[in-house]
Amino acid sequence: MSARDEEVKLIGITPKEHAIRYTAGTGRAKYPFKAMIIGDYLVVHTSTEALALRNALKSFYRRVKNRKFTVRMPIESDTVWICRRVA
Repeated sequence: MSARDEEVKLIGITPKEHAIRYTAGTGRAKYPFKAMIIGDYLVVHTSTEALALRNALKSFYRRVKNRKFTVRMPIESDTVWICRRVA
């Protein structure tokens, strides 16, 4: 597999960009993994956020078995990471 992000090609489905929400009281991140369909993506801007995203995915995979995501840098950029649902 490539180390860079590659867009999922789906006929008739336009990928949607999701965002991380933060809780008001504690400031904890709420990731939109359950709402994402194949091809949808989430953009983070630092390697620290990308690591936190990967760790959140590990927790999500323990609860949900039939969804797969990638967290990669896009080919045209070295400053952002994209989390994309691929299955």
